[in-house]
Amino acid sequence: MRTMQTILLAAALALMVKCAGSGPPLPDRAVEERGRTAAELFGTGKFAAAMEMYRRALVEAEQLDLPGLQARYWFNIGRIYYECSEYDSAMRYFRKSRMLFIEKGRGGEAMTAEIFMVLTRAYAGDADSADILLQMLAPAVGRDDQAVLATARTIVGLLKGDPDAADRECVRALELLRRRKDVHGLGVIYYYKAMSSFMRGERGNARQCLDTSLIYFRRSPARYRTWRTLLGRAIVEYGDGKIDEGDNWYRRAAAAAPDMVNFPSRDMVRRCPSVLQ
Repeated sequence: MRTMQTILLAAALALMVKCAGSGPPLPDRAVEERGRTAAELFGTGKFAAAMEMYRRALVEAEQLDLPGLQARYWFNIGRIYYECSEYDSAMRYFRKSRMLFIEKGRGGEAMTAEIFMVLTRAYAGDADSADILLQMLAPAVGRDDQAVLATARTIVGLLKGDPDAADRECVRALELLRRRKDVHGLGVIYYYKAMSSFMRGERGNARQCLDTSLIYFRRSPARYRTWRTLLGRAIVEYGDGKIDEGDNWYRRAAAAAPDMVNFPSRDMVRRCPSVLQ
């Protein structure tokens, strides 16, 4: 049961790659450019190519003693493992990233890595302690990371089987993401809002939220998350006994899924409504 929830509710929060206005000096700039290429590959769902590029960038950053870039690439490699439900590997990379960010005095990015460590723990089966850890972290989370925190608490609420708690955090996350005009983040949170509605048996509302999620993802340059929303729609249709419609959405999700992800079998998804309700 936990495995099905893990596969179908995996999170997708993005750490945006930020560059100084003038750009880093050479040879730092070449390493930075490799990282940008990897980020573009990740955003389009080419995870294997992104992983290879990030690893090359990480080796170069280590050779040139660029700990700031090392921290970023450790985190981003962890993100790929996280999206692929390989949580032991993800945790190792997030932990290393957090340590390096702290050493560089980059508290905001260190906090993002720590939140992902907590989420990784939740997906590995310990949602209760993850909830406690997020409550403990909350006072130290800066303004820029409040949306990340709210989204994380939404996910943990779903993993605990508490859609009401998830909904409360959804409201907060939507407010913050709309203010920032973060179309990717809005696509993500509407997916989780749909899953919360589905868990309460509100399938019409779940469909509306999933449709809204797809609209936002189509406007986002990072569309790798689209497959989960399509899969969510398959879950809703199967839950209503609409097997043919569910199969259609399942096929669309399979076609949109990035390489490397742990895509669930059709039989698993067909059984999933009894797990999520």
